[in-house]
Amino acid sequence: MWCILHRPRRRRRDRGRRMKRRKWKKSEVIIAILLDLLGVVAIVALSSILLEYMGGSTVYNDLEKYVILPDEQADLPVEGESVDYAQAGQDEKSDGASGPKVVHYGRCPQVDLASLRVLNNDVVGWIYGPGTKINYPIVQGEDNSFYLTHMFDGKENKCGSIFMDSLNNADFSNTNSILHGHHMKNGSMFASLAQYESQEYYDSHPVLWLVTSEKSYLVEVFTGFVTDTDSDVWQIEFAAKEDYKSWLDSMKKNSMFACDVMPGAEDQILTLATCSYKYDDARFVVMGILREADQ
Repeated sequence: MWCILHRPRRRRRDRGRRMKRRKWKKSEVIIAILLDLLGVVAIVALSSILLEYMGGSTVYNDLEKYVILPDEQADLPVEGESVDYAQAGQDEKSDGASGPKVVHYGRCPQVDLASLRVLNNDVVGWIYGPGTKINYPIVQGEDNSFYLTHMFDGKENKCGSIFMDSLNNADFSNTNSILHGHHMKNGSMFASLAQYESQEYYDSHPVLWLVTSEKSYLVEVFTGFVTDTDSDVWQIEFAAKEDYKSWLDSMKKNSMFACDVMPGAEDQILTLATCSYKYDDARFVVMGILREADQ
């Protein structure tokens, strides 16, 4: 048969068996071992990161039972419909003129902060971004270190918490109240803030909601940009209204998107901050006007 006639001769196969095996150099053995060890370390590190992500998701997903979110699609006005700010506790347009303005935003979520305070007395509010992953309790520690690496339940986790700057008043009564949150690779916490680089993203997400035990606020976003830890973004009070207005103008000029929202010297501001990967110690900040709304 063809397959039999063309079978290799035994003596050739035997000769192959007699070939000497290649000897590994000592340096090659060491390199191979190191590569194996690096592979193991990488797998362990990745597993650790995934476990922390899962742990963070579990904790914060569980807290959502204390929140009733609006049906955003049902609550949004019809395109072109005129909506009076008074529906959200607003009496004026952003330019100071009275009357209706066409806006698109969901309704304020209902948050059981009393029950959350039983779990953690550091809770000061809840932040929610319609159409985003931002839907978290806000805590405030004695410093800005603890909640950087600890979740709402106090467990250590790189996800940390959304926390209010320790220098701010817990009732959001400062001229500029600052919230910090990590830019997580899985899109959680404050990672979505960086998307305000895009005009299209701002147009789709012009507002957020802030709920406290005393009041609820529509947060009307007016600027978003990259800055650093030494900038004057972190100033929370101002000596005079003129200084504050000048500061607002500079914040507005830095914006990476265009909008006609401009705060005045009587307005209070909410600043949301997260890490940016543009350069070392860079931060991406989003600022909005606090408009008091009905609970």
